[in-house]
Amino acid sequence: MVPGQRSAKQCALIVVALLAAACQAAPVATQTAGAEVPSAAPSSEPTAAPSMRPVPAGTIAFMRSTADGVEHYFTIKSDGSDEREIFKAEGCSCVHWMADGSRLMSLGESGKDVWSLMTIRPDGSDRVVIPTPIKTLSLAVGATSSDGRWIAFNGWDNDVPSNAGLYLARPDLTNLHQVVPLQKGMNAIEPFGVTPDGSKIVFFVDTGSQGETTHSGDVYVVNSDGSSLRRLNPVPATTGYIGPPVISLSPDGHMAAFDVGEQVFVADLETGKALPITDRTGFAWAVAWSPTGDWITYTRNHGGINVISLVRPDGTDAREISSTKESDEAANGVWSPDGTTLLVQRDEGGRDDVRNLWIMDLEGTYLGQVTHLPSAYALYSWAPTAH
Repeated sequence: MVPGQRSAKQCALIVVALLAAACQAAPVATQTAGAEVPSAAPSSEPTAAPSMRPVPAGTIAFMRSTADGVEHYFTIKSDGSDEREIFKAEGCSCVHWMADGSRLMSLGESGKDVWSLMTIRPDGSDRVVIPTPIKTLSLAVGATSSDGRWIAFNGWDNDVPSNAGLYLARPDLTNLHQVVPLQKGMNAIEPFGVTPDGSKIVFFVDTGSQGETTHSGDVYVVNSDGSSLRRLNPVPATTGYIGPPVISLSPDGHMAAFDVGEQVFVADLETGKALPITDRTGFAWAVAWSPTGDWITYTRNHGGINVISLVRPDGTDAREISSTKESDEAANGVWSPDGTTLLVQRDEGGRDDVRNLWIMDLEGTYLGQVTHLPSAYALYSWAPTAH
């Protein structure tokens, strides 16, 4: 997310301040993006031989951050094999799959202090940077439509501040247009969903700090032509951007799920009506709608323990599925493309700074370990389709 009128050395995502009692996501450096692509080769880090039950096939992208602020971006097969470092960056915290899973998207320098869409193959080859049509405008990927025909960006411009705001474009950056400019009271805009037909965008607006949340704000929906801007979270409640996506669209694009404090809400994008579907038993975050539309997963934090939770979109069948022991807690579930399993970060031995990525079924059983280098794994995603 790009705060409005930042310096030329700053770029795409807001530095996230974490809730002390909620998640311990990976630290995000001040934004100075500088992507470096190594040769496409398997990681030199040792990776244990795969040892897991059958899991959905596919490729996972993730980031490991190091003490010097360098972000290392990897891909790995869902069975834990073929780990590859594909590029490095500093202060980016940005990697997204294209809708068909064929390439990854991030930031690349397209001019002096100007950043634009960079795409790369999952094996680290064929890096391509598409220059921005407006020479002084920087663009960071936020979300794509399910068919891949539209991409929503947050944009910032060090020379023309009025250019900052929410943008929509084709993957080749044609048809680029500003949907919502930064308005009074908006520090930054981050898109999190584009409906399948490209007609609506859901996004988060940072309005400043509130309590222990540095980046609190509101959830909005807007038509792609900029009309019918609506706030979805109930007044005066706000949500917070603490790492994982703030908003998740239903597969059909008619509804959006998001967290507000201790509850998960579901909103109708046509009417703007939002209703809570969970109770208030602890801070809720990392909300994600399943690809099948049957479930919504979220992480519940109560008593300082993170627990992977599930609920039906109508609020029924709510349950916690992961361990409630601090020595084996899990957080931030990401769906497999077929909606049958979750990719989660699992603490090891009760230490929040020692995690690996594991695959869990919907009963809370671990099917196997994906990564084998304890680190901070705040950013990871499963390719939309297997390849």
